[in-house]
This record gives sequence, C-alpha cells and structure tokens, in this order.
Amino acid sequence: MKISKNFFLFLLLLLKFTFNQNGFITLPFKKELPNLSNISPNDIIPKEIINNNIMVELRIGTDPQIIKLKLEFENFIFYIASESSSNEIKFFQTQSKTYRKIDEKIITIDKSKLNKAIFSSDYIYFNKENDNKYDTMFLLGIDTQKDTGGGFIGLNLDEEKEVKKYGKYNFFNELKRIGIIDDYYFTINYNDNNSGNLIIGNLPHNYDNRYDQNNYREIYADFAEDDLTWKIKFNEIYLNEKEKSNKTKVEQFAYCYFRIEKGIIEGSEKYRQQLLNTFMKEQIDKNLCFEGNSEYYYSYYCKKEVDISKMKNIYFYNKQLDFTFELTYQDLFYYNDKDEYNYFLIIFSNDLEDSDENQYRYWILGEPFFKKYQFIFNKDSKTMGIYTSINNKDNRNTWWSKYKWYFILIVLLVILLCGLSVLLFLFLRKPKKRKIKANELDDEFDYTSDKNKLTSDIID
Repeated sequence: MKISKNFFLFLLLLLKFTFNQNGFITLPFKKELPNLSNISPNDIIPKEIINNNIMVELRIGTDPQIIKLKLEFENFIFYIASESSSNEIKFFQTQSKTYRKIDEKIITIDKSKLNKAIFSSDYIYFNKENDNKYDTMFLLGIDTQKDTGGGFIGLNLDEEKEVKKYGKYNFFNELKRIGIIDDYYFTINYNDNNSGNLIIGNLPHNYDNRYDQNNYREIYADFAEDDLTWKIKFNEIYLNEKEKSNKTKVEQFAYCYFRIEKGIIEGSEKYRQQLLNTFMKEQIDKNLCFEGNSEYYYSYYCKKEVDISKMKNIYFYNKQLDFTFELTYQDLFYYNDKDEYNYFLIIFSNDLEDSDENQYRYWILGEPFFKKYQFIFNKDSKTMGIYTSINNKDNRNTWWSKYKWYFILIVLLVILLCGLSVLLFLFLRKPKKRKIKANELDDEFDYTSDKNKLTSDIID
C-alpha cells in the first residue's frame, strides 16, 4: 500500500502543477470605434478620438447579464454601475437572485466617477468558454457620473493609505483572493487596431513561446507619494529620419504617464515647435494641414492628399531599460474612410505658463504606445517592463500550443487508469496466492495417511 499512496500523491501533485502553473486570466477587449461621419474638425481634434473606450465584457449575476467595463489607468477601483446609475450600460441587480450587499455603508470616492456606491458581491463569469463562476466582491455604483460603460476596471497603482482604505475594492486583489491569479502582473496585448486582450496574473514568457525571458527588462515606476499613476522617466526624446544620424533633440529628459483610456499622446510645447519647424508649418501655409486651438490644447489634422510619410519619426530613450521606443507616421495618424482628414494623434497643452519649465517635461502616452509596444505592469512590486524583441511568428496556434493541456489531461487519465488497473490486479491476485499456498501445504502434509496411521495406533 505504501507504493500506491506514493503513486496517488505523485498524481495529485502532477495534476495540481498541470492546472495551476499558468496562474493567469485572459479578458478579451474591444475598442468602441468613434463615429466621425457626422463630425467636422471644427478647428480641433474630435473628443471621440481623444477619449479611448476600451472595454472588456463579463457576465454577472443569476441569470447572467452581460456588462461592459472600461479599462482605466487613472483609477484603481473596481466598480459596476447599478440600475439606478446614470451609465448607459447597467447591471440590474434586482434581477439577480445571488446579488447581495456586503456593507450598508454608502461610499463616495472622489478620484473616481462614483458619487454613491455600495460594497456588494455576486457571481461573475470571467471566461466566455466555460461556466465557471466566482463569488466576487465589487463596488456597485448607485449614483454615478454619466458614462458610456457599465463601470470600470482600475489598472492604477495603490498608494499605501489607499490600500488600507480601498484595497478590497481593487480588481487585482479580488482576482487573487478568489484564486484566479498568482501574481499582480498585467499586460495589454492588441491583436489588431480595435481588439485585444487584457492578460492578468503572469509574465508573457511563462505562457506564450513568442517571448524570451532573456529579452525581458523591468524597471520601477517613478511615482511620488501622492501620485498613483504609472510613470517613467525618459532620458531623451528626439526626432529623426529612420537610419539617419542627424537627430534633432526635443527633450533632455521627460516624465511620461501611461493612459490606455486616451486615444492620443499629449506632447510638450517643445515638440510642438519642432513639429511645426520640420513638417506642419509648410503644409499649413499651403492650406493642406490645419492647427486647431481650443481652450485646453492644440491639435493638427491634414487633408488626405498630404504625404504624411515625410514626417520625421519621434524616439523615446530610457537609460534603465537601455531601449529606444520609435513612433512613425503610421503610428501617429488616425483616419477613417468616411472622413476627409488624417488626424495627428499628438495634442499639446494650451494652458502652460512660460515660466513653468517643469510642465514642459510631462507627456501622456496613450493608445499609440500600447499598440506599438506591449508593456508589462506589476501592481504589487510597482514595476513595469518590456521585451526588447519578440518573435513575430505566432506559435500559440500550433497544434501543441492549442491542445497541449487536453493531451496532458489524457496522458494523466491514462496513467490514473493504469495505476488503478495495477492495484485491482494486485488485489484480485492475493486470494489466488493464498489458495496456491494452501495447496502447497496440503501436498506437504497428507491428512488421509496420517489419520489412518493414528487409527491403527489406537487399536494396537
């Protein structure tokens, strides 16, 4: 039996390793495309381009309701809009038999869009492919600012005092509590211009063979005590034509904030001047490109006949990563077939004081950066990283990658059945052994002859 116990212990550990070694969850997202067909530039870039609606789709409640939640880097709260909220998408909690309030206290969080919220829970389905459900805690927004989504998943850092106060309302903390993820890593991986995946819980090289661990580099996010957002320092920003050495410096250094909820990049005044000097001014003078000047920012757009490929690339160099990020005209313009303009995806603040030099050195890096590069963030260690090179051949759809867990499961089941068969064979074989042993003893001691001998001895 000792062998059988060890066998079952080995099998249990193997099963546990097989199904828990990844420790991550994949949430597909879709981008809500802006409708520009009835919008004229009106001297500024449309807000529909600036505000980026990236939404993941979850099922919640009994019977399950589909709810779309926005991804936001400026928030760390996990909230779902209730039937009494101002949101366009809502969760009708009174229709769910499993919804419950955890706390009756009304919560207001200034840094989010929640005027009133209640700490609640219900079953949430995180995977479209199966019906696994988890009793999950979240904030139910009963009075909210009007929004197009049904709530949001905050992807920001937690300040220590905020963790103590609101830590239980965080999406990552909740996924770890209910056992879906092992770690706080997350990455936003675009499949195309309008869709992709939010992957939470592990580093890409642990689940995707396109990524090599040796090519991964990581740094600490640069944030102040009262600053919750993801931010790093770039040591140099410059313009250049590809593979040329005569680069034009824009910034000696700049702090850059990451914002997936922005469809644009917000640049510094210095870059705006360089852009005018190297490309836009000539086109503006020809009435081919236009400068929009609103109350808050400058923006640019060009007629489609303009050859935007002649615009210089912009580069961001980080010394700690020892890596240079490159954005070309293909990354920096938005166009749609129904509109006659190409919209430049870098806007510039219009309310900076000339004397405030520090403000010139802040950039906001939105969707163009996320589409070009896959950043990996860790909320717990407050680090972020990138892969310096990625194998562009997608091996995830090979037979082995697609079906390996089914194959491993079948192998484990075969091992289990073989083990049980061996144990059954041993069990059934034991009575036969005892019978054979008894027969052997009968051969050694002849009961009949001994009995006759005993009888004759008594008569004599």
